[in-house]
Order: sequence, then C-alpha cells, then structure tokens
Amino acid sequence: MLERGKKCVGTSEMDRKRYIDQNLELPFSFSPNFLRDHAGHIITDPKTAITELIANAYDAGATAVDITWPDDKVGPFAIADNGTGMTDDEFNRRWRTLSYDRLKEQGASVEFPPGVPKRQRTAFGRNGKGRHAAFCFSDRYAVETRKEGRRLIAEVSLTEGGESPFRCSVTADEDAPEYAPGTIVSAELIRGLLSEAEILEVIGTRFIVDPSFSILLNGRSVQLFDLQKLVTDSITVGPHGKVDVYILDSASADRSSKLKGLTWWVNDRMVGEPSWEGLDGEGSILDGRKSEAKRFSFIIRADILRDEVKADWSGFHATARSNVVSKSVRSYITKKLYEALADDRKARKKAALDEHRQLLRELPEQSKQIVAQFVEQVQEQCPRLSDQDLSRTVSIYAKLEQTRSGYDLLKQLALCSPDDLDEWNAIMQRWTASSATLVLNELGERLTLIARLQGLINDRKTDEVHELQPLFERGLWMFGPEYEAVDFRSNRGMAEVIRKFFGKADADATRNRPDFVALTESSIGAYAADHYAENGEAFGYRKVLIVELKRGGFNLTQGEMDQARDYIKEIRAAGCVDRHTQVEAYILGSKMEDGLEPSTIGSATTLHPMIYDNLLTRAHARTFHLHRQIEAVRPPQDTDPELRDVLSTQDTMDLFQR
Repeated sequence: MLERGKKCVGTSEMDRKRYIDQNLELPFSFSPNFLRDHAGHIITDPKTAITELIANAYDAGATAVDITWPDDKVGPFAIADNGTGMTDDEFNRRWRTLSYDRLKEQGASVEFPPGVPKRQRTAFGRNGKGRHAAFCFSDRYAVETRKEGRRLIAEVSLTEGGESPFRCSVTADEDAPEYAPGTIVSAELIRGLLSEAEILEVIGTRFIVDPSFSILLNGRSVQLFDLQKLVTDSITVGPHGKVDVYILDSASADRSSKLKGLTWWVNDRMVGEPSWEGLDGEGSILDGRKSEAKRFSFIIRADILRDEVKADWSGFHATARSNVVSKSVRSYITKKLYEALADDRKARKKAALDEHRQLLRELPEQSKQIVAQFVEQVQEQCPRLSDQDLSRTVSIYAKLEQTRSGYDLLKQLALCSPDDLDEWNAIMQRWTASSATLVLNELGERLTLIARLQGLINDRKTDEVHELQPLFERGLWMFGPEYEAVDFRSNRGMAEVIRKFFGKADADATRNRPDFVALTESSIGAYAADHYAENGEAFGYRKVLIVELKRGGFNLTQGEMDQARDYIKEIRAAGCVDRHTQVEAYILGSKMEDGLEPSTIGSATTLHPMIYDNLLTRAHARTFHLHRQIEAVRPPQDTDPELRDVLSTQDTMDLFQR
C-alpha cells in the first residue's frame, strides 16, 4: 500500500531494485516532451482526450458517466463514473507503469461492479495511455477512486523530465464504506477548450449506441435524438413490420472501430455488441479495419425481433423472421454505405487512372471508356482492393485494350446488319488485312498531323524549329502529289548556303537540326530528292523544295517573295543544283498582302506564297475530308467524368510529347 505523500514514478520499485542489484545504471532521464510523444493525440487533441476519459469509464464497467464541463471557458471540470474503481494496489500498478498492458493484466472483457447485471462488453483500452488524457487540459489533475469500501485520492502532475515524465502523490487513502464504487478525474481546465455542443457531438457519435451506458453533460442526459448528424430512416420488412435505422457519421475517423458498425436495439437494450459482422466478409463494401469503418454507426431499433433475442442478449436466434430482417437491413446499409463512400471511390479511381494517363491517351476513345467503366466495376465487386492493386488493374486492362485492334472483330460483325456484312465482304475481297492496315495507319497519321498543325500555326509562341519544321518534314505530301515520295530529305548543304546568304552564324536553336535555318521571324528548311542515272547511281537532284515558315500572325509581302528568290539563286550559284533542277519554294504565313501571286522564274524555279489555313484546307482535301466523316460517326467522348479530368490534365511530359 502506498503511504500518504509517497511519490510514484513511471519505473516500478522492483525494476529499480533489479538495476541496483545488478550494479547497472538507472534508465536514461526522460525529456520534458517524452509524455507528449508517448501519448500523442491523447494529450494534444481535446476531442480525442475527452473520448479517452469516457472510454476509461466504459472499460471500468460503468453504466453512467457524469461530466461537469465549463462552457467554452476556463474553469473546473470533472468526469465521474460508477464503474468498478481501483484498490490502492490496482491504482499503484496501473498509474505507475508506462505502456500498461490492459489485455495481459485484465483481459479484453470488461469487469462490472457488484450488483450490475453482467453483459458482454469489450474494452477500448490496450496500453493504458488513456489515463494521461487529462494532461490535454491541464498540467495537473486529481483522481478519486473507490472500491471495496476504501477511497484513494491522488494528485498527478507533469514533471520537467528527469527520472519520471510525471509524478503522483497520494493525498488520501482511507476506509470509506459509505461510498459506492467508481472513479472521478478532475482538473482546472486551462487549455483545450471545447463548447458543450462540441462535447455533445464527440461523445454522442461514439458512446450513445450502447443504451446501457448513459452520459450526463452538465446535468442533462445525452440522448440519441440530440445529435445534429443523426439521420433517421425506416425499413418495412414484408409482413413482419418495420425497423428504424439511425445513421451516425462522426465525419472524422476514430482511432478504433469500437462501438462502430451495426448496433441492434430491442426494447431500448443492446443485443450483442456493435460490429460489421455480415458486412466485413470477402467482397464486402467495408472492412472493419478501414478508416470509413471507424466513422459510421448504424443503430437498428428492431422491436419486432423481441421474441428472437437469445436469453443472454448476445444475439438473435436464427428464425425465418430474423433472417429476413437481417438481410433487409444489411442490404439497406450496404446501399447507404455505397452512396456515402461515392466520393472516396471517385478519388481512388481518378488516382489509379492518373498513374497511367499516357497509356490511356494512346487508346481509341471507346477503349478509354471501357477501361474507366471496368475500374468502377472492380471497385464495386472488390471494394477492399488496395490502391496499389487498383492501379495494377488499370495498367493490365489498358494494355489488353492496347493489344486489340480497338474493337472486338467478332462482336462487331455480330452487330452488323446484312448490308454492312456485304460491304465488309466486298472490302475483304479487294484488300488484305495488312494492306488495309498500312493504308489506314498512314491516313490516321496524316489526320493527326493536320490536327496538331491546326493548333500551332497561328500561335506566335510556337517554336518553328522544334515544333513546326519537324511536322512539315513529315507532311511534305500537303504541297502536292509529287512530294508523296519518301526520297525527299532535309539537305544540310543547301541550308548552310541559305544561312550564309543571311550572314548569320548557326543559332542556338538549330544546333540539333543544322539542316534548318533559324531566323528572327521564320525558319527555313531545304528538302531534296536524288536524281538517278540509267545505271542506277545517284546523279544530282531531281527536285528541291524550300519551305519557309513565318511566325504566327506574320503578313507575307513581295519582299518575302524576293528574298526567297535570292537564296534560291545562291543555291544555284554554289553548285548545289544544276540549271535544269526544278526548285520550288513555299513561303507560309498567317496572312498576305493583296495581289501576291505565285511566280515562275525561268523554267526551273517557282515561288508559292501561301497562308497556313489554305495549306491545311488543301491537306484536308487530299485526305478526302475524312475528319468530318469520322467526327460524324465517332462515339461520344469523355462520358466518364474522372477519365475526362485525368486526360485533360497536362504535365511536363505532355508538353514534350505534343
């Protein structure tokens, strides 16, 4: 037994003696912040602290807790319960031991005071940290505990570190047969202020589900219907009647799922204990370990099952009525949970799609939508799938879609009308799959090229050398059928002649492409196709194409035409081509002055002034305006909102891959 005024510390006397007997040093000193680090939120978050203090009473087998609390101001507070209380030895053991092992010392089941009907109740506590919760509100608190006709009073206070992070002084230890068992924790509230309304919501959403555990707040009983976040609904169960369901969402997840899940009430008494039983199995929408399971409570008032309650109130007998009611309730709650967690599913889906954004962008539109819909189906069928596995699912399914031709051929043929099947038959008689693929791929690349140019040509910020010229190099076919041949190549020698004509050294922007000439307002590319003699050897150039691209917004004038003529003369004078080689120059700008027309110089040089829009119109004509027909029959795009958000996001890699 502790003597009055004797100090008790976090290290037991037995441990101290063992160290001394073994001639070892005592443990290292405790820092002033040790207890804050040890207990964490319990002594830093007032809502967590008040929950822990009430949970201690619940674990002590209390049926009632009386809270005295100053409303949003400093002042004395007290939390009194009618639980088992503690003897002096129990108090000494539980308050002196850091990381007290509740499960090992007392077990998981709650002990009730004498005279209280025994029932099943599982304790919150595990490691004894909850006893430090009063330090959240003050550096000093008092404990009064009564058991077996004795009363003990102690003062517990924080230290500045040293041999113990806290100390307790017993100020009274006496016979008190007139006192009923129980414990009171009291202190002067100097920090962690909470209003009555905040206290009501904190304790109500956590403890009100057990009707055998009543709570008074400043003399007023905390009732289920006092809670602002309460949602009430009724379920009609066939001929058996109806049950009422009360839904509590604590908004933020608790540290554990104790007193969460489904709680069954019959005649205002709890049947069994709250749990997610029946909803936490394989393939369920909720796992009791998830944070969402620590938010929600569903109270089912099922007085229609009074005849099915087991004698010890641990559950219901399995009857036709109890089975139907249970199935109806669980179906209803599953639906409610699915609705409540919709935002969470969308966020997880979006994150999984975002990890594979580039892969998704490479898919046909229909395949993108299929992947997005598949992710939703996976979430519905496997709600406990981890974020990492959900991401893997997106990757695997998207790659499967990527390996397809975009559509399942047999499925599409099955959907065809007889006339369509005749058309497909005629096509396949004229084309092999490989030749059709070759043509369609080339056509697809050309349509993509036109679309990319459309977005760049009129933008003054466009980099001609790095963005426009490479695209035009792949799109020489736009200038006419004679440029369809693959033998037109950039010519570095002619570019060097043009560069010298302007009297400028190679600019920084062209070091990676010396076959382009970079100027302030434009860039110039020279392309040549070889001429072959009768013996098959290359002999000079068959034709030369000069393309000068002006910046967006540039107005072409006769001056640009004359300049193009002059550097073609330089190319001929330098001996790059002979006098019979055909040379064509296209000077492209956003607009041009009236009266500017193509001109021919001699028999082998032609100059073409042209605005970008006209060139793209010509390109569309050369692809038979298929973009219009494709848009007309294209399936609806961006029907999935999460997919749309992901694909509309542009990051650094996207800029380099435009």
